[in-house]
Amino acid sequence: MSIFDLFRKSPFAALNEMMREVMECTERVPALYEAFLNHDRENVDRLSKEISDHEYQTDMIKNQIRQSLPNSIFMPVARGDLLQIIAAMDAIADKTEDLGVLMSFKDIKVPESIKKEMMEFAESVIEVVKLSKDVIEELETLKAASFTGPEARLISELLDKINQSEHQTDRFQYKITKQILNSTEEMDCASLVLWLKIIETTGGIANAAEKMANRIRLIISQ
Repeated sequence: MSIFDLFRKSPFAALNEMMREVMECTERVPALYEAFLNHDRENVDRLSKEISDHEYQTDMIKNQIRQSLPNSIFMPVARGDLLQIIAAMDAIADKTEDLGVLMSFKDIKVPESIKKEMMEFAESVIEVVKLSKDVIEELETLKAASFTGPEARLISELLDKINQSEHQTDRFQYKITKQILNSTEEMDCASLVLWLKIIETTGGIANAAEKMANRIRLIISQ
């Protein structure tokens, strides 16, 4: 079934298709971190390539959705709201691809004392994206309920969990950034800059997922 056919059935079916590709990108982040922390260049390169391939597929679906979204189509939500959701989903995949590219640049040292926290940080980011996927999957049911009632409350609870999880990710990010900055004697300047960029980009994945969730919250509140 084409994206246009999906849109004729429901715009949310097309969003689900795109979100599945986004998850194909982000689900590889913990394994990418593990390979990078263990200086496993072969797996870093492999995972980075796989992420890039799925990001490309995400872009293809995004473009097809935009082309299948003429102003004349009657939709349960505003065109602008859908485009904002699509843009946020695209940003999740883009930032995941950026992370893979950054980690493919060079091996850099990380203090053994924070390796466990690095992995927890990566997992916390993916939890935010997984919760966002759950919200996207519930949108069809929410539409059937006219965006009100128990279904709307369920979505609101999921959105609250996303905000809470993203806040936890922020706390991980600040803590790890501080630890990296306090470990400057163990790495050169280039490695320090690269680590800070990796941490920022990883956190950006969760930020993009939360932005998508916040847009959906606005739809429900209208």
